[in-house]
Amino acid sequence: MIHDSLTRQLAEDNLALCAIPSETGDEAALCDWLEARLAVMPHLRVRRHGEAIVACTAHDPLCPTIGLFGHTDTVKAAGDQPLEIRDNRVYGCGASDMKGGLAVMLALLAAHDPQQHPNLVAVFYDREEGPVIDNGLEPLLAGGHIPKLDFAVCLEPTDNQIQMGCVGGLHAVLRFEGQRAHSARPWQGASAISRALPFLQRLANQERVPVQYGDLTFYEVMTATTAHTHNSRNVVPDSFEVNVNYRFAPHRTLASAKDALLAMVGDEAVVTIVDEAPAGQVCLDDPTLTRWVARTGLRIEPKQAWTDVARLSARGIPAVNFGPGETAQAHQARESVPIAALRRSYDDLLGLLVRHGD
Repeated sequence: MIHDSLTRQLAEDNLALCAIPSETGDEAALCDWLEARLAVMPHLRVRRHGEAIVACTAHDPLCPTIGLFGHTDTVKAAGDQPLEIRDNRVYGCGASDMKGGLAVMLALLAAHDPQQHPNLVAVFYDREEGPVIDNGLEPLLAGGHIPKLDFAVCLEPTDNQIQMGCVGGLHAVLRFEGQRAHSARPWQGASAISRALPFLQRLANQERVPVQYGDLTFYEVMTATTAHTHNSRNVVPDSFEVNVNYRFAPHRTLASAKDALLAMVGDEAVVTIVDEAPAGQVCLDDPTLTRWVARTGLRIEPKQAWTDVARLSARGIPAVNFGPGETAQAHQARESVPIAALRRSYDDLLGLLVRHGD
């Protein structure tokens, strides 16, 4: 049962957002809805850029500026995905990842008080769930459409815990070469699959590598995620391609991550990097963060995944992940989020939105 109007509004907004399909690349309808919703908040300056929106409160030069970031897209909805409020949860595709976060952003914008809160910038952007290179936040940052920020929060699903930084990622295609032959006479050729086995065995035997930042532990891992040949079933393959995904800790640059991957492969395969994303930096000593944690008692964990914190920290913006969504619910077939988590996220983020010295 929902006992107060704010909690009810959070739940209803989350459901309304989930009711508008917004699979990656098809966010226009949801962007229209958000634009209309923000337009009735007279204290905001709202600018649309393609299928993204930047909403800003009035700027007080004596106050810090906090940025809230939320992506509007989801993965493809499951065929049996419910859309309803039931048992104190909101059900819908994206309820946790991350339309619950968008609902919280809307509520914080509506409640902004320039006498009590710092400057607030909310960024609703598209194409986060797709390839990193197509991400809709990058054009906003590169085009100067986002004001200077002192601190930022990506409202990714984190179970209402602060998740610090993020691991970087490389996707590389490794091509192992052999000699083509008829599969009935394999001795006349050399299977490219067999030539890949020593590397794949090393990969299978490699343990995760812990990297420590204070009390936080990130893990570096390399994983083979796809593999295929291009020949017929009755041909000994002369080429075998494996996609390797390397997740690396924030201490590495993209260049050092590539070097580590190449060292692992050696001269056994031809390596082509097909997608890359830097790690998000750790900002444990940032004063805005430390004040927020002191006010709320929130726990800090490492982010063992990639998020747009990396894009923000690459531009010198201290940033963390924090949102109401349940990490275990992200991309699930019957995705949902607890209504109580929406309200808790709102309350904890109010603890961030306090003027310095208050």
